[in-house]
Amino acid sequence: MAKSLKVLQRIKKMELDELRRVLSDKIARQDEGKHKLQELNQQYEKEKEFAAQNPLLCDFGKYTENYLKKKRALEQFIAALENEIEQLRNEMADIFKEEKTYNIIDEAREAQKQKEFNANEQKLLDEVGTNAYIKKHGAK
Repeated sequence: MAKSLKVLQRIKKMELDELRRVLSDKIARQDEGKHKLQELNQQYEKEKEFAAQNPLLCDFGKYTENYLKKKRALEQFIAALENEIEQLRNEMADIFKEEKTYNIIDEAREAQKQKEFNANEQKLLDEVGTNAYIKKHGAK
């Protein structure tokens, strides 16, 4: 039973490692999306200034329409990643709880084994002491 508990602890550790990898990948993708959104906003501001300086040169309304579509798509992408990240974190928290439970059980078992070992050792020492007392006082 103790070995199966160790196996479960190892399995949970591997699950956590895998979830950490997935989480770091999603966070990196989210950061990339935020960076793209920031670049898109900066590009829009530059185009807006250019359109204000040259009103007859381009159709800024069409550009704004495309910008808003791209912006919404990026925001939805980021929001979806945030939801996935939140779910992963919740799943990791559950696994941490399970792993902690296994650790507590394992520690309790080890403490019980140590207690039994100490009790047996004390019995043995008491017996040795009793035998020594009997030999010492029985010989007189």
